[in-house]
Amino acid sequence: MGIRNSYENGVFSWVDLMTSDQEAAKQFYTELFSWKFQDMPVDNGSTYSMAFKGDRSVAALFATPDNMQQVPPHWNSYINVPDLDAAVQRWQEQGGTVEMPPCDIMDSGRMAMVIDPTGAFVGLWQAKEFFGAGLVNEVDTFCWTELQTRGADKAADFYRAVFGWDLEVDEKPPNYISTKVKGHYNCGMFDMDKADLPAEIPSNWAVYFNVADLDESLAIVNRLGGKALMDPIDIEPGRFTTIMDPQGATIALMQVNEPDD
Repeated sequence: MGIRNSYENGVFSWVDLMTSDQEAAKQFYTELFSWKFQDMPVDNGSTYSMAFKGDRSVAALFATPDNMQQVPPHWNSYINVPDLDAAVQRWQEQGGTVEMPPCDIMDSGRMAMVIDPTGAFVGLWQAKEFFGAGLVNEVDTFCWTELQTRGADKAADFYRAVFGWDLEVDEKPPNYISTKVKGHYNCGMFDMDKADLPAEIPSNWAVYFNVADLDESLAIVNRLGGKALMDPIDIEPGRFTTIMDPQGATIALMQVNEPDD
């Protein structure tokens, strides 16, 4: 079972969606993943919509703030850290930059948004009352995060220095890099130049969600106004594709053969 009650340092612990239409996005993901949503008020007067599978939190979404209307809808990933200030300091010492300095998120925890040396944004999260997703790796929950970048070797050295990740490199092109924390897979990364992906795609952390049947999920996506961005691909862990939701945010859907609990 992928039940979680805490996270180790350097482990991805949470994902959320910034979207241009909060209610429409809730409807899309409710039908795609059978999530139940609970709206939580936040300090600025807006709401943070928490998604649940059963009684376990699995993700969230929120409306694009007024001062970020120029930013397209997208999914954010968050890395758990026990000491946010120390993590941000290490991040900067290794060559990363800070987009949003550490701040308190009510009583839930502390957060910073940072940029790695290859240009990818990611969140750092120090838990207080909220530790992150209560369920991962199961159907209809997030199961993987992946850095799609230009300069994967540089990124791998950077993240290993900041978080101590153990690295495994596939010798076959595009030389996919998998990372582990205390023996458990945490995330992956690869170089988009080696994979011949279009140059206009920026470095980014992609989010993968586990689905029971990829073809059935794609039928739901199409029916609800989303679309697949590529044909499904078979790999050793399973079968996956990338989709765009009706508001324009992208995620990967993966039918997993043997999930890593």
